[in-house]
Amino acid sequence: MLTALVATVGCGDDKGTSATEASTGTAADTEEPTAGTTPTGTTTETTAGTATTDETEGTTTPTTTEGACEEGMQMPGAGAEGSACTLNADCESESCIKWTDSQTDAVCGVRAECGNTRFIGTLTDFATGEPIAGAELRVVGALAAIQGIESAVDIVKVTSGADGHIDATSETPVNTGIGVIGVVGGGDYYLTATGLAQPYTGTTLYPPLNGIHDIWGVPAAKLTEWSGYLMADADQAVVDALPLGENGGVVGLVRQGGVPVAGAVVVPEMDSSTAAIRYLNEDGMGFNTDGTSSNGVFILLNPAIAEKFTAQLDGNPIGLVGTAGSAKMAVFALIFNG
Repeated sequence: MLTALVATVGCGDDKGTSATEASTGTAADTEEPTAGTTPTGTTTETTAGTATTDETEGTTTPTTTEGACEEGMQMPGAGAEGSACTLNADCESESCIKWTDSQTDAVCGVRAECGNTRFIGTLTDFATGEPIAGAELRVVGALAAIQGIESAVDIVKVTSGADGHIDATSETPVNTGIGVIGVVGGGDYYLTATGLAQPYTGTTLYPPLNGIHDIWGVPAAKLTEWSGYLMADADQAVVDALPLGENGGVVGLVRQGGVPVAGAVVVPEMDSSTAAIRYLNEDGMGFNTDGTSSNGVFILLNPAIAEKFTAQLDGNPIGLVGTAGSAKMAVFALIFNG
């Protein structure tokens, strides 16, 4: 799982082994790469947060050097190029080409060269669910973002196309702890972070493709609206954690098959948790403590660093785990995808 350490980031991750874990940014079908396969090369000269220099409409092209390169760690699956897949772990290339997390017609693609990581997905408006065209996405290391998202060095930077799609590949192997996040902000959107990928377990090396493909932008006006509703909350701890964004916070969804789920609850794994969870009412004009309405939206305030949460439906776990965190002047998206 991708731990959200910093700003409000919620993310799920198609990390490589199961479709049951969610992480700060989007808790969706998640693949968890694990150490234990033999690397095909070594990656001793990589650095966290290497920035690309080319920015194009929807795509950036990695720079490669002439001659042989090291391919880095690999955990190949069984699927050949062009075969149907759900997770990266289904593919020999560890690259299941999905533009959204709910896409059902994905196929295995080509592995990024030289141990680099390709990032693909769709920038999406959290309020409307529509693609965001012409917006800049920065991919940065979560550890670097703890020191400040704005100052974190870019791993890649790319502008979304008319369909909201982004496609960019790191110029060198990504080598950073905990995970990497995608950051969208500017214009109508508050600085929003979504977890995109985690390293192979026990390493700081990354698979050749990100696992989370829904990348969110939360409109600043919507955060202001929701903060206003929450100011009437009976719990003073909730009021003290406002406004959203300025004081951090996690904005989330519970979905199954890409569709919001009504009646779900988000539960902290720690009995000692001080996190407050509120659910957007059916009419969208207030919050409750009972569970999600048909919009599936929840707000999470005051989570501990890398605190874990599960989603339940009708009192039964739905197999999803999310890791959340919060920091001032940003909001994280945490999406549970069943």
